[in-house]
Amino acid sequence: MKSLLVTAICLAATVTVLGATAREPITILSDNEFTEDNGVVAGAGTVDDPYVISGWKIEVPADQEFGIRIEGTKKSFVIEACTITGARDEDGAAIYFHDVVEGSIVDVMVQDSRNGLNLSSSQDITVRNTNLAVGRVGLEVVGATAEEFRHAIDQSTMVNGKPVLYYYGLDDELLELEDIDAGHITLAGSREVTVRGATVEHGDGMKIAFSENVVVEEADLHANRQTGLSVVSSPRTVVRDTERIASNGGRGDAGISLWLSDRSIVENVGLYANHTGLRISASDRVEARNNVYAGNQVGVWIDGAAREVDIVGGLAYGGNYGVNLESARGARLQGLAISDLEIAVAVDEQASHSIIRDCTMVDVGYGLYIKSSQNTVERNLIARADIAILFPEMYGERIARENVIRHNVLHRSAEGLYLARDTRDTRIYENAFWDCSLNVRDRGDNAWGRDGRGNWYSDYEGVEVGDTGVGDEPKDLGGGVEAEAPLVELGFLPGPPGVLGTLEEDKFVLEDDEGRSAELSALVADTIHARFIRLQGVPQELAQNMALLSRWEVDVASRFRTEHIFISLDVLYFSSDGDYIGSNFMEADDDTAHRPPAEYRMALEIPSGFLEELGLSEPVRLLP
Repeated sequence: MKSLLVTAICLAATVTVLGATAREPITILSDNEFTEDNGVVAGAGTVDDPYVISGWKIEVPADQEFGIRIEGTKKSFVIEACTITGARDEDGAAIYFHDVVEGSIVDVMVQDSRNGLNLSSSQDITVRNTNLAVGRVGLEVVGATAEEFRHAIDQSTMVNGKPVLYYYGLDDELLELEDIDAGHITLAGSREVTVRGATVEHGDGMKIAFSENVVVEEADLHANRQTGLSVVSSPRTVVRDTERIASNGGRGDAGISLWLSDRSIVENVGLYANHTGLRISASDRVEARNNVYAGNQVGVWIDGAAREVDIVGGLAYGGNYGVNLESARGARLQGLAISDLEIAVAVDEQASHSIIRDCTMVDVGYGLYIKSSQNTVERNLIARADIAILFPEMYGERIARENVIRHNVLHRSAEGLYLARDTRDTRIYENAFWDCSLNVRDRGDNAWGRDGRGNWYSDYEGVEVGDTGVGDEPKDLGGGVEAEAPLVELGFLPGPPGVLGTLEEDKFVLEDDEGRSAELSALVADTIHARFIRLQGVPQELAQNMALLSRWEVDVASRFRTEHIFISLDVLYFSSDGDYIGSNFMEADDDTAHRPPAEYRMALEIPSGFLEELGLSEPVRLLP
């Protein structure tokens, strides 16, 4: 049916081309300019007898922006049976309306143009039987109120041969769109709407504007020429359970953009190869949970003085930034797995009171890049970084004050912590500086301890005083800085570092064919980010006492590597019932992808040889 509709529109366009008269672009800037010279062939400008602009073939010159431009009008009019080609200006469009009321576009063909139809601050525009064949944006609707999105755009309108789905004023409805490959989707002025299965590929993407309590689920927004899903002034929008929002737009565009949309939620969404995965602007109390941000230049970008944004769980992999807090107050980042990035988390001058907790950052240039004040960094694991935590020089333009750094493990990095001259009153205590080439450079005025307790250094050679856990000599940090009260044991760590500290520990029983059994405690990884990061970055001395069970909801054949894991592993594979499938031995810190013996539902990672220490031999069953 859809192919017949497209064919019909193309045939109508052919008739329009054959019967059209060539003329220059049309510009109408007031009601008085609806004249014959400006292409009007009939009508009186009323609802019953609108002005008619019909039968024109307009080739837009290279030095002009628009084919038909109408602004500041209230008279009724219709543009019909016209063809517009060659509108290639980056900021232009084949048809442009601004502050227009009661206009119609019928049986129009736009060809060989960069942008098709732009409706700006206009109301009650009708569009049908119109094909917008463009290289970038087919239909763009811009407005500052819900009323400026109040248009009647029929599904017979096409963007590059795919239908436009335009909805306005819906209330308590379910839109099931699984079977429609759309060129553009807009939902505006609506409330309590669920949109399921929206698909837009190589089109305009999807927009939600001036709506409330909208749910978008199971969408597929791919390779669109601007932001994949743009949410504007739509509080409590929920985007969930979507495998792919990918390769959308160019620089400045995003997979998902939230603007002035407080208390929105983005969860279980895959955001791949966009410029920015998720952009949160001027939207307070937004929650982003268990998303994948992979191959984006920026995974999450928060600006516009957004307050109390929570980024919980999730994987950021590949690109420049994992999270960029450009302008935010009270943002909370917890349980993120971040790898293969230039900067894992950047906290810019206009961001403050952030909490960065329980994150694992491995194989990054900088783990944390902090230029602001009153942030808390705790219980993170940062490994294989050029600099794990960096407070950069700001050359007197700003001073970073009163930050807190505690209970972090900074491991196998070229440099653990750099504090520039523009840092004051940073409190650094009960952190582990572990096998870093250079532990610390402190060029500011900061506090190396609290309540008589400092930090732990893997290369500290002092002796414990009494039973205090504190060394007898200060730690020389170089540059004339001595850290008092260095710690000689790791009991201060509140639990496993980084993402591992967010996982639940469960008890299991392993039973072999000889009837022997042993109880085993294992951390359970049942989210994408936890299954990805696993034991990466964990110091060998901690990892050798850990077991990790990864679980999936379906059978998988995922391969395992041990890159950035510093102990050799035995990986045992099990079915959903705990039946033994097979195992692999894996050398420490190896990027070889090990093929499992068959599909499996669970994988148990234990230090190599641990099964024998339990007095068991393969094969074994895994019992709850």
